[in-house]
Amino acid sequence: MKKIIYAAVLLAVASGLHAHQVKVPKMGKKLSSRQIVEYLADDALAGRDGGTSGDTLACGFIFGQMAKLGLEPQKQVFNVKKGNINTFNVYGSVAGRSGKYIVVGAHYDHLGMGGPGSGSRRPDTLAVHNGADDNASGVAGMLHLAKRFAKAGDLEHGIIFVAFGAEERGIVGSKHFADNLQELVLAEGKSVSVSDIVAMVNFDMIGNLRGKAITLGGTGTAKEMDHIIAQAEHLNGNALKVTRSPQGHGPSDHSAFYAKNIPVFYLTTGGTEDYHTPSDDSYKLNYAGLDSVANFAALLVEQVQGYPQGLSFTDTGSPEASPMRAGFKVSLGLMPDVTGQVENGLRADIIVKGKPAYKAGMKNGDVIVQVNDIVIKDIEVYMQALGTLKKGEKAIVKVLRGGEEIVLEVQL
Repeated sequence: MKKIIYAAVLLAVASGLHAHQVKVPKMGKKLSSRQIVEYLADDALAGRDGGTSGDTLACGFIFGQMAKLGLEPQKQVFNVKKGNINTFNVYGSVAGRSGKYIVVGAHYDHLGMGGPGSGSRRPDTLAVHNGADDNASGVAGMLHLAKRFAKAGDLEHGIIFVAFGAEERGIVGSKHFADNLQELVLAEGKSVSVSDIVAMVNFDMIGNLRGKAITLGGTGTAKEMDHIIAQAEHLNGNALKVTRSPQGHGPSDHSAFYAKNIPVFYLTTGGTEDYHTPSDDSYKLNYAGLDSVANFAALLVEQVQGYPQGLSFTDTGSPEASPMRAGFKVSLGLMPDVTGQVENGLRADIIVKGKPAYKAGMKNGDVIVQVNDIVIKDIEVYMQALGTLKKGEKAIVKVLRGGEEIVLEVQL
């Protein structure tokens, strides 16, 4: 009976949203990141859950933008077993001399109306989860690069721009894309295989730049990465503080490509208290910061163009070692700052209500400096410390709060 009532309420709320119409902004090079996010994160799209009308509107918008840029876009239909729905990847491309490609992608879906089992951090709240940062911001970043490279000409490697569906349901869209490259219909009529993909650039949550700090994941996935990143930072005037994370695995679309032995770049500005809640709204984002992250990614792409034979893939080890694997929800029940803004320690951006850290008295903004006998210098050491803990044990965690050291006993 509860499921029937919930479904009826969801239908009533969604029907009300259809009464609100959103005007599609004019397509083209002048379309700003703000306009892209504001459209995708409008209430009328009802959170862009796969298989919904909002999902269809989002696909149509991205398709139209790619078409305006001359990318000859296509929709790749796929099925999501969870819920048995059909949704899309939307992609377009530009050609290069080598016949190889760099994939630039971001997922466009989000959590819809939320509710139990949706992934919402407020599962008891039935409301539009607009997903402005997660991940309308990433789509804006992807389209920013599409505008930059669509008419560039004289590229060594072609570029495939893609908006993935159903990431929130388990990176389903990007897995389908990576598994079915031979299906792609590219503007130049060339067929593609895994060996033709030089690298993958993934934007996921780039709308909350703070202190000019970003995390760049996948930095250990090719031998050439250090030089590529150093050159891009230099050309960017070291305008961003880039925290490197070597792992190729993570809870986002780049994982599907890393699993195919493709080098990856994963750009994110990290989470906020609005992550996976109805409060992730467009007016809260830092659009100048979003564009600066996208500009840096464009420099990375340009540097990869300088390797005609492609990059030398390197394996970064098991996914359990990756701080990105946690998806901002680690065993203590907190969302860590992944951008490295604290030099000695790890800031806990969000303490999840009801979880071990919350019950022990940890607060948002506390800086974790020690877990049992392990001194925490950064997120990598923190993840190593978590690997030593076991369910049912108690962990002694030292945090700094307003300059004061506080010792907490966390029941795991």
